[in-house]
Amino acid sequence: MIVALEQITVRTNGIGHFAEITRDIDAAVQRAAFTEGIALVRSRHTTAAITCNEPDTRLHEDMKDAVYATFPVERRYRHIEEGPENAVAHLATAMLFGESTWLPVRKGRLDLGTWQHVYLVEMYEPRTRQVDVAVLGE
Repeated sequence: MIVALEQITVRTNGIGHFAEITRDIDAAVQRAAFTEGIALVRSRHTTAAITCNEPDTRLHEDMKDAVYATFPVERRYRHIEEGPENAVAHLATAMLFGESTWLPVRKGRLDLGTWQHVYLVEMYEPRTRQVDVAVLGE
C-alpha cells in the first residue's frame, strides 16, 4: 500500500460555517491516482470538526442549534481564557462531531452516498484552517 499526503486550506466565516471540502478531497484522490483505497481526512485544529452529511443549510443550522442546546454558552466552563465560546467549540468538536473521517476510494474517485458531502465545520471564529488528506491505496 502506498500513501499520498496533502493539505487543504479552508477559510471559514465563523461559528457554524459548514465549509464544503468534498471536491478538494476528490481532487487529492485523483492526484494520488490510486484505483482502490481510502481517504483519511483530519482537521488540524481542536475547534474545527470534520463531518460527512447532507448539503442542506437547514440541517446545518439544526446541528448548530444542537451544539448550543448540548453546550450552552451560559454554562460555567473552566477553559475560559478565550471565552466560553472557545470551550463550547472544543467540546463540540471532541464530543459531537469529531476531527476526522474516512472515505472509500473506488475506480480512482471518492465513493460517497447520494447525499453525502464532506465538510469542515467551524466551531469557533473565522479562521484559515488546514485539513490533512491521506490517500492510501494501490
